[in-house]
Amino acid sequence: MALSLIAVILGIFYTIRKLDARSRTQADFPWVPPAEFSAWQEREVRVYGRAALACVLKLVIGIWAEYWLLPHYPRQETRYFGAAVDLTWFVVVVWTALLGRSLSKERRRLGIVLGTPHQEIPEASDEEEK
Repeated sequence: MALSLIAVILGIFYTIRKLDARSRTQADFPWVPPAEFSAWQEREVRVYGRAALACVLKLVIGIWAEYWLLPHYPRQETRYFGAAVDLTWFVVVVWTALLGRSLSKERRRLGIVLGTPHQEIPEASDEEEK
């Protein structure tokens, strides 16, 4: 039950991240080369989309197992099935965290900040030029 609640929360978080990245356009970040922006955006949408799908599948498979699998099979066999589903979901969450970290580094390298919808190129002040 607790893992299902965590799956719901993470699924919402991953979906928001995916939709945020998908909604960005090259015009929002004119200093980023178009090819690099497209590569970053596709990777970000793909990683968080897969993670959101894993969370939804964990919930759907859990409900399916509860109502259709449990009544027909011994409890011990269904425990192994449930453990396999939970372990697979956990591996996907860890994998997403690792890829998310590399995506964060890539965003910083490119100068992409997702906090605002449109950004200006940072300008150096007169003191920094001296």
